[in-house]
Amino acid sequence: MTNIQSCLSKNMKLHRRRLGLSQAALAEKAGTAPNYIALIEVGKSFPSLPMLEKIAAALQIDALDLFDKDGMISIDKETLRADVLGRISQAVNDAFGAHSICP
Repeated sequence: MTNIQSCLSKNMKLHRRRLGLSQAALAEKAGTAPNYIALIEVGKSFPSLPMLEKIAAALQIDALDLFDKDGMISIDKETLRADVLGRISQAVNDAFGAHSICP
């Protein structure tokens, strides 16, 4: 993955998670397929300029923000906390089934 792809990938994920959107929800808002969003986020595909504009609009940002290197560093701590706790809870539920102690 190139530096540009990495920057795009990280910023897409950051802004998508900030809005609480799944890849499927972002895809729907941008008018594309969920697997295409996934391919962009793992660096296996690179969108056209019109698609970059659609993705940015769906994320409620300027298209240039998708390539903001500094933006990758500034992560909202509460969003990060909620994401980490959600992932831990999901992992516990996956490991122990419906009888886990996590909500």
